Amino acid sequence: MNILVLTTLYPNNVQYRHGIFIENRVKELVKRYPDAKVKVVAPVPYFPSWLPIDGYKQYSDVVQQEVRSNIDVFHPKYWVIPKVGMNITPYFLYQAALSTIKDIQASGFVVDVIDSHYFYPDGVVASWIGKNLNIPVMVTARGSDINIIPENKIARKRIVKALIDVQASAAVSQALANEMVKLAPFAKTPIVLRNGVDLDFFHPDATKPNLPFDLQADDKLILSVGNLVELKGHHLVIEALTLLDKVKLIIIGEGEQKPSLQKLVEDLSLTGRVYFTGNIRQAELPGYYATADALVLASSREGMPNVLLESLACGTPVIATNVGGSSEVITQNDIGQLLHERSAQCIAQALTAVLAAGISSEKVRLFSQRLSWEEVTKKQYTYLNQLITRKAKDSK
Repeated sequence: MNILVLTTLYPNNVQYRHGIFIENRVKELVKRYPDAKVKVVAPVPYFPSWLPIDGYKQYSDVVQQEVRSNIDVFHPKYWVIPKVGMNITPYFLYQAALSTIKDIQASGFVVDVIDSHYFYPDGVVASWIGKNLNIPVMVTARGSDINIIPENKIARKRIVKALIDVQASAAVSQALANEMVKLAPFAKTPIVLRNGVDLDFFHPDATKPNLPFDLQADDKLILSVGNLVELKGHHLVIEALTLLDKVKLIIIGEGEQKPSLQKLVEDLSLTGRVYFTGNIRQAELPGYYATADALVLASSREGMPNVLLESLACGTPVIATNVGGSSEVITQNDIGQLLHERSAQCIAQALTAVLAAGISSEKVRLFSQRLSWEEVTKKQYTYLNQLITRKAKDSK
């Protein structure tokens, strides 16, 4: 089975955490099914290094091709026009990806199926390429591609058409699958392929990090992990600290809100209780989870939050807003709590309850074992194989 993964959400030599959840899925599939041969086409925006526009200069340093975990990854460049690119970007992405896929095919790797992730523009482009090259396509929705991007009328129309045209679609949570059905009720019913967690990598015995502050015996440590943008709700977690004693917070991630979040910490007189790590390497994450007493995810929107799975695998209870797939993860009160509203006060109340409950790390870890990759990759492999078999039958 020759699988071509097409997505702009994939790590590279510059952005080592970008789309790592998709790389993890690919690695798990290859590990569990040796007959699955995979090549990844992960285009990146083309932007001259000499143009002084922040946020884009880094792309000039991304290599054209690399090998990651013994998987060939190609990074063709495509034009992106800042601020006006939403409607025309798919055409540039299509040309870059199609050219690279044709080169891969010419080298002897005959693509049996395209496995694309994120519907816009990636999945839309995958549907075009599949039709051009007569290759079956499955596209997996991730969250904002269904929950936010369809607010743009042109993008919405293209996503709906892609949902109808592709041979299969998937979602990382049942909640997201339900939104896909609402968006395109006449398309094929999406399957649910949730994210999994590597239980060997994320575990309670991970090496603990050197903390930026001393923790007293009765201090509690909480984490907030994710891009520093409003929808992740880091500001609410910071505000919740004003309602709690002897609780310290580590925020892991980078983003446009960092200066305003740092100012908020100063304004609330929380200096010394809140620390920003910036982006850290994946290998460092388990230690932070295992050290913390709780993880808080205060997002306004989510697909299937990987941070919840990772924290639970490390034996650390979780608190999360009831959005996206969070309720499909937090199904028991002895592993954490779902917030009934997205507010600092509600977060503080939930933290007080969870921290006082003395939740067993062993019990949390045991619960997480049902969240492994095994069933996910089995289902993914089965569906991709069915697409290939169906195509072969239709060709006779």
